[in-house]
Amino acid sequence: MRRGFKTQAEQISETLRKYQNLTVLDKFEPKLFLQSLGVVVWTPAEVPGLEARHLEQLTVRDPDSWSGVAIRLGEQTVIIVNSMHPATRQANTLMHEWAHIELRHKPNRVDRSEGGLLLLSDYPAELEEEADWLAASVLLPRAGLVHCKSRGMHNDDIARHYGVSSELANWRVRMTGVERQISARRRYN
Repeated sequence: MRRGFKTQAEQISETLRKYQNLTVLDKFEPKLFLQSLGVVVWTPAEVPGLEARHLEQLTVRDPDSWSGVAIRLGEQTVIIVNSMHPATRQANTLMHEWAHIELRHKPNRVDRSEGGLLLLSDYPAELEEEADWLAASVLLPRAGLVHCKSRGMHNDDIARHYGVSSELANWRVRMTGVERQISARRRYN
């Protein structure tokens, strides 16, 4: 991840939350946010012309092989999210795909579907890390985590409060160093 990106991600999160009239303690609603930008969100079942066999592959046979994809339809941006995943994971997927768009990431590989849809995929590892970090920063802002942890909230409670998975809350608390910060603060008070 490039130097200074984590700070930049927190700043982007703060700006987005202000734009949405949200504080660091409020739940961020990815679908509403994306709709406000004119981004269309589809599940596989909503993709026009998707053959039944492809829908079955994506949602029945191998639903764990993918989370989401951003595509361009002319001037329209569409994010297709895996409807078989829990809503908490879908929230992170939507923001992860948005982060790639927002940060103007260029994929290693660009594929086209049989119908001519442009499918963006296979980003370099560094860009995936940036998208992960930005998505998590928007959904779980560090300042909000500090507030919650300083009041003794457990990570599962934080996850429920923000509408994200426990795995994401655990990762974010660990990676931001919030628990160490709270522990140090308590030692010196």
